[in-house]
Amino acid sequence: MVSKERCWALKYEDLVKIKFGINGDVENNIYNDEVFFKEVKRALNITWDDDDTNASVKDYIKNGATILQNDVGSYIDFTTDILARKLLKTYCRYERNNSEEYF
Repeated sequence: MVSKERCWALKYEDLVKIKFGINGDVENNIYNDEVFFKEVKRALNITWDDDDTNASVKDYIKNGATILQNDVGSYIDFTTDILARKLLKTYCRYERNNSEEYF
């Protein structure tokens, strides 16, 4: 655990890793999961392959995973938790439609 004196010097990313128990070089394995990426594209009815669109979808996944983990207050393994995967896909749909405030 980190002492209170050192806490002020840590970057936000470090605090997130400490809070969620994430190892230094491992964020969330869902960020690079190609199968989940294709599932999200299919759920969003994105049938074309475009670099900008693909980058946006990856951003949706990263943003959603971060928000869900923050709301839950612990690390979520999206690769094994089917309900969490479904919820993350739903968040991506909301963000794709510029309506994440309603999520």
